[in-house]
Amino acid sequence: MTQKTLPILVVALATAMLAVACKKAEETPTTTPPAETATAPAAETPPPATETPPPATEPAPSTTASAAPVDSGMSFADMDKNKDGGITKDELAPTEMLSQHFSAADKDGDGKLTQSEVDGHRAEMAANPGG
Repeated sequence: MTQKTLPILVVALATAMLAVACKKAEETPTTTPPAETATAPAAETPPPATETPPPATEPAPSTTASAAPVDSGMSFADMDKNKDGGITKDELAPTEMLSQHFSAADKDGDGKLTQSEVDGHRAEMAANPGG
């Protein structure tokens, strides 16, 4: 998934969820008739069917601040925003795996990730998923 479509999907999902919540709020009665005035129990009607969005091919992104790190798979050149041959933490999105694991990936501790440090960290993460 590209960096440009991810925010669009997040907004679309949030909008759909808001629309469903508003529709449910409109359908909820504000007052209920007293039980003693009813002569016969009302037939219970099933809740209206709500439209569900089609299943996504990728899981929806988390909107919490502590989102799990994600390796976007971006190339080194794409992550190197200023094209200086190294990637600093401010060049990475906060949810990017390399941003959250920056100090572990920066083997020489110089504050910049080289192509070999990025490749090495990605290989470590692939060899040891989840931890």
